[in-house]
Amino acid sequence: MNIQKDINNRNIINLISWLISLIPITLIFSNAISDIIVVVCSLFFIFFSIKKNNWAWLNENWVKIGLIIYFWLIITSFFAYDKELAISRSITWIRFIIFGASLQFLFLCENKSRNRVLICGLIALIYIYTEMFLEYFTEYSIYSRIIEYFFDLGYSGGANMRVSGPFKDAPKSGIYLAYFFFPIFFGIIMKIKNKFSISYSLIFTISFLIINIILIYLSSHRASILSFIISLFLVFIYIFFKKKKIAYFLSILLFLISLAFFNFSLFENSKRTANNLINKTFLEIKDYPKSAYGTLSITALKMFKQNPIFGIGIKNYRIACEKEEFLSEGHKNSKNNASPWGGYYDPNLKKHFEATCSSHPHNLYLTWLTETGLIGLSLFCIFLFILFQKIFKFRNNIKNEIIAFGIIISLIPKLLPMMPSLNFFSNWNSVCFWFLIGWLFSYFPKEKLQ
Repeated sequence: MNIQKDINNRNIINLISWLISLIPITLIFSNAISDIIVVVCSLFFIFFSIKKNNWAWLNENWVKIGLIIYFWLIITSFFAYDKELAISRSITWIRFIIFGASLQFLFLCENKSRNRVLICGLIALIYIYTEMFLEYFTEYSIYSRIIEYFFDLGYSGGANMRVSGPFKDAPKSGIYLAYFFFPIFFGIIMKIKNKFSISYSLIFTISFLIINIILIYLSSHRASILSFIISLFLVFIYIFFKKKKIAYFLSILLFLISLAFFNFSLFENSKRTANNLINKTFLEIKDYPKSAYGTLSITALKMFKQNPIFGIGIKNYRIACEKEEFLSEGHKNSKNNASPWGGYYDPNLKKHFEATCSSHPHNLYLTWLTETGLIGLSLFCIFLFILFQKIFKFRNNIKNEIIAFGIIISLIPKLLPMMPSLNFFSNWNSVCFWFLIGWLFSYFPKEKLQ
């Protein structure tokens, strides 16, 4: 009887690990399906812990601080502008902590499970590459055609000259590639090298790198482009200290790619687009307070000053930003009741005011500061410290597991203070982040739940 139960448990674990491996694919098409997989993993993991009476995962420092953050989010909800929204988001947020722990201690403990994630991730990347190229040449991806003609739904991808591929929201194509390219890229390189030869792995490296550089650029999402460049720079530093000849070769290769990229007729508008991106970024940095991001940051700081301890509640930035005390001078004095969600030009002041409203501040640390207060931000910083402490502790494991290294260099740019970011508390971004965290920790030594 016990043997049969163990077999059933193994079958369920295997089934759920298959579902987890599909997350890189489901993230492309459906937030809901990805979130359902997260919930299923979390619930079964709790059930399995109860059944085995094994709560070793609660001894993890990152889990402990994660649970403290969870309870703090609930507390801040009672001081939110929209208490119902904040409480509903806070109470269910615990699923991400449990999900990350379930990957570390149960579902991704075995190499075959991690290999499935790698293969599904490769399939997802190839599919996105195909769709983005199709959209670039035909202005439509296959997915957008299906959505538009078979389901009679509008499709907003590709707006503002961005190539979005299968994503309805254009920036997500670049964000997805910045999140998942490096761990999948490194993992496949090692598989090819071990199974075939260095020559085949080199061919894959060059072709895949060129394709990703082109497409992440065509996504026109500046934060993703910058994130990719930073990750690539970290790779060069790592290779330079390991094998200088390879670093020099890759430097020359990237230089040649850049020359071809700006001169090849296929991308005849690339130089103009690149100049626009660079100039726009430079102008925003030069006069940050008056830029779109700067205005949102100023609004966030106003909110923090008024609610320094408990913040305004998670997912409440978009609600609080409409309050008069947080509007810019131009929006506040507008005779036409200009919407804070859009820019406004005041003819009397002869001055343009950027929007003071958005769904979030577009900065990771300002989001925590504004929506959870100084205590919430401090707790999150402690979480990050524990995260990097754990990485440093198991640095030798990372040297032997190139996928873990790929995950780390993908996450580092997302955690830099000045980097624009998605809302940390949005479902899509949370699944991406905690999936990578769990995948990373699965390579570190731990007590596997039996």
